[in-house]
Amino acid sequence: MNADLERLIALQLRDLEGKRLREELADAPRRVTAAELALRKAEASVTEAEASLKKEEVLRRSQENDVRDRRGKIVRLQKQMETATSAAQITALENEIRFAEAAITTLEDEELASMERTETTEAALLTAQAARSAASATLTTRRERAAEVLEDDTAAFEVVEAARAEIRAATDEALLSQYDRVAKSKGTGVSEGVDQKCSACQMLVRPQRWNDMKDRANANAVYTCESCGRYLYWDPRHDAPVRWKPGDMGAQRT
Repeated sequence: MNADLERLIALQLRDLEGKRLREELADAPRRVTAAELALRKAEASVTEAEASLKKEEVLRRSQENDVRDRRGKIVRLQKQMETATSAAQITALENEIRFAEAAITTLEDEELASMERTETTEAALLTAQAARSAASATLTTRRERAAEVLEDDTAAFEVVEAARAEIRAATDEALLSQYDRVAKSKGTGVSEGVDQKCSACQMLVRPQRWNDMKDRANANAVYTCESCGRYLYWDPRHDAPVRWKPGDMGAQRT
């Protein structure tokens, strides 16, 4: 195989690894930020549920006091009826008593509804507290992972970049320029030919070109995919009794 093409294959492996490391380094803080947001939302849900419970408690206390006052008023009105001297006075007192009793019934119904809302909110509070605990644990884990990624991937990235620089310095500039152009556009600049197809774009390679690629007399030639423009290589180990998987040849260049 052409020495520059071999170097380009090795370069692509490091380019892809460098891209992975960059993405991982960028993703780690984003995952921490997402975990922080989830924790804030969980904390807000807990605060909201606690505030709702307190509101219902204050409301029921007010309703209980109101019921107590109206019951006391009914007792007073009943005593006044004992000393009433006219039918009009009695009728007026009876109307006030009925009004107070109706108000008590309404207040008791509202108190029951408040108790039901409290039960629902208490369940929501438990759920929110569990979510807050889970979010807090997730945030701790992601912060620890982010610190590990920052340390490990930064060191690995430096190694990859050093290897890339070394390979690029030893590679023919014209071939390197073509590789860079295609890789920038399509993500990769080299592709393995497998089963008479470019393994990157899956387009068929013309029979004559395929035969030329496999001909050992052309081992130093450089071919490109006529469809996607990537440099194309064929792994001679495909002629071996043991079938190699696509990409195995490139993997040996790590």
